[in-house]
Amino acid sequence: MEADAVLEKIQAEGITFLDFWFVDIFGELKRMGMPSYAIDEDSFRHGLEKLDASSILGFKSVNKSDMILKPDPDTFRILPPGYDNGHRKNARLICDLYEGNAGDELRYNRDSRGIAKKAAAKIEGTGITHTNWGPEVEFFVFDAITVYPSPYAATHSYGGSGYSIESKESPWAKGNISTAIDLKEGYYPSQPKDTLETFRKDVCDDLHRYFGIRIEAEHHEVATSGQCEINLAYDGLIAMADNVVTVKNAVRVKAKRNGKVATFMPKPIYGDNASAMHVHQSLWADGDNVMYDPEDSVAQLSQTGRYYIGGILDHARALCAISNPTTNSYKRLVPGFEAPTGICWGMGNRSATVRVPMYYRNQQKSKRIEYRVPDPTANIYLLEAALLLAGLDGIRRKLDPGDPVEGNVYKLSAAKRLEYGIGSLPLSLRGALNELQSDNRFLKDVFTMDFLDTYSELKHKEYSAFAQTPTAWEVSMYADA
Repeated sequence: MEADAVLEKIQAEGITFLDFWFVDIFGELKRMGMPSYAIDEDSFRHGLEKLDASSILGFKSVNKSDMILKPDPDTFRILPPGYDNGHRKNARLICDLYEGNAGDELRYNRDSRGIAKKAAAKIEGTGITHTNWGPEVEFFVFDAITVYPSPYAATHSYGGSGYSIESKESPWAKGNISTAIDLKEGYYPSQPKDTLETFRKDVCDDLHRYFGIRIEAEHHEVATSGQCEINLAYDGLIAMADNVVTVKNAVRVKAKRNGKVATFMPKPIYGDNASAMHVHQSLWADGDNVMYDPEDSVAQLSQTGRYYIGGILDHARALCAISNPTTNSYKRLVPGFEAPTGICWGMGNRSATVRVPMYYRNQQKSKRIEYRVPDPTANIYLLEAALLLAGLDGIRRKLDPGDPVEGNVYKLSAAKRLEYGIGSLPLSLRGALNELQSDNRFLKDVFTMDFLDTYSELKHKEYSAFAQTPTAWEVSMYADA
């Protein structure tokens, strides 16, 4: 859509306010609003002089803080009524970030969307014309999360701290026999146990009706207490990243309007499955799937597809700093909870890092790979960019991933893992950040060292604060040691 078409749409639809969206370096959504009468063609051509970047985590220092928001007219969408408690009609535009005092063409190097666009351009000259992406977005919807005596006390352990999770589906809730779901028994339940079916359908309706996002499926996931999944129909790299940001925000807004709380925290419940964000990927040359080879007797996977897998596996440990960016992420990456721990690939093998879905044979359109490591705290722009760069590095260096692993990786002995050449993913955020520091050459040209250093520095501080904070578990275990 062109800028003039957007302005015409604003008038025709009676839009009174526009929300301008962008994300910080960790993918957290930010917004600024303006009345629609304040927007004109120059707002799209030269951008909006409205951003104090020193107030955004990881962006700018206070002495060089002026930045420009440039709305992308293709992202114009009318927001659902629930986004405003009043009677105004609102729309949103996703913005690209540009340096202030440098003309309107110098893209800010810490703009996640800009990084994703630079990565997408790297397919030029490879014979690949476009890529398709299809994340599975998992999350929990609770009736309430209470942190006591306060969130501040919990993060600093002053005077003790704790938390409670309330859900009609939880096995610890009182008097809810008809809706109680035990640990690991939440996959595809019917009503009345699935108390969130209507919620998910309402979210999916809004996503399609207002944002044009196509949904493949929605369902309750394995964990108790309201674990949900929404599968998105495939789309291009930037469009899909925009969609994931929109989905996460729509879920949070809809939950809040329903008196509930949605969280994309991977592992909120001990002993149960955690939330992932498996990412399906495929490479295309116009109408031909570059990953598909009907003559391959093993997985109908082309050699290019194998090299792409090889690149992702080769960089899997460093990728964790982006795909699993929180301390809580590593409470998910443990054996026995459908999350990968060993670096390998397999056909239809959900214990492998990279899975090649094998639902059908002889179907070019469905041949793809699924990367099962990421969780929904990842910045989707950075995640897709890093996966593509890792895969392209594998193609460039002809990194064959070896034979697929057919057995349950969790149950393989240490000797078997060694025989198969299965490495291990990092055990902590600190370990992942250290891996990124030693293996970032495949990212440098797109991410820049300035971005990687800033990202790593902030995440090291986050890990350090976590590592120094006593927890209720430790007090219980060690107070009388």
